[in-house]
Amino acid sequence: MKSVIKYLIASLLLFLIASACSELQEDLTKPEPVSVHSKGFAEPGSQNFHSHVFKYINWDLKHCIECHGSDYSGGVTGSSCLGCHNNTNGPEACNTCHGDFTDPSRIAPPTDLDNNISAASKGVGAHVAHLYDNSLAAASRCSSCHDMSNPTEEKFVFAHIDGLPAEMKFNAFADTEGNAGYSFDNLTCSNTYCHGNFKFAKAESAASWIYTEDFMTGNNFTPIWNKVDGTQAACGTCHGKIENGQLVSALPNGHAGTYSLNECANCHQGVVDSQGNIIDKTKHINGLANTFGN
Repeated sequence: MKSVIKYLIASLLLFLIASACSELQEDLTKPEPVSVHSKGFAEPGSQNFHSHVFKYINWDLKHCIECHGSDYSGGVTGSSCLGCHNNTNGPEACNTCHGDFTDPSRIAPPTDLDNNISAASKGVGAHVAHLYDNSLAAASRCSSCHDMSNPTEEKFVFAHIDGLPAEMKFNAFADTEGNAGYSFDNLTCSNTYCHGNFKFAKAESAASWIYTEDFMTGNNFTPIWNKVDGTQAACGTCHGKIENGQLVSALPNGHAGTYSLNECANCHQGVVDSQGNIIDKTKHINGLANTFGN
């Protein structure tokens, strides 16, 4: 009899304990997912979207690597960045910060680091006209105007990120005189070969008879970076004679004759056609005076 009573008491205690645990379990608040990021961090349009955050911390992607791994595939978080950043190099692709995020071949603005897309913006300007839609010469490279050297042992993507403005360093081809420059105040380029700062010596030319002076020179035009209405790319802007704002001759200074634009093809065949249109961009603004098919 005593054993039956003990059994009943033990069963009752177990029932009470189980009931208490069950009620306690039902009263527990479900845990919220743990995140080190603010709400909206992955939501375009949110003020907390990570592009805004990265701008604040000077686009330092090293903070991402600490948690998401050096290849951004998840790391200790298990959350990959490569779902959205699916271009080569993932978040380290050039167009992650500037350029067209949907087109890996467009790595220059638009869009700029301030999310501007208008060419009137100083961060956008004539990037497209120089790198992608260049109708006058072979496409420019980033290194034509920007310093692409890496004096550190870091990857270039990290070494070159040091805040605005972007450093300007014209290469030797863009600046034959060694003094090309850019004014951040006036948004103008100056003393660049590609805008008329060139000098061809008569003594070095196989067509010395066409020279009226010892050197043939351009106009050394100073273009405004964010003026992209086509007027600054007109023939004669960088080489030619302009009087009262009108082009009277497309000939460089020191060039003999009074030839019209339509006659350039007589000697520069293969470079321009009979209407003065550039037909071989590799032979224009290339550091050479290409003549007679050469």
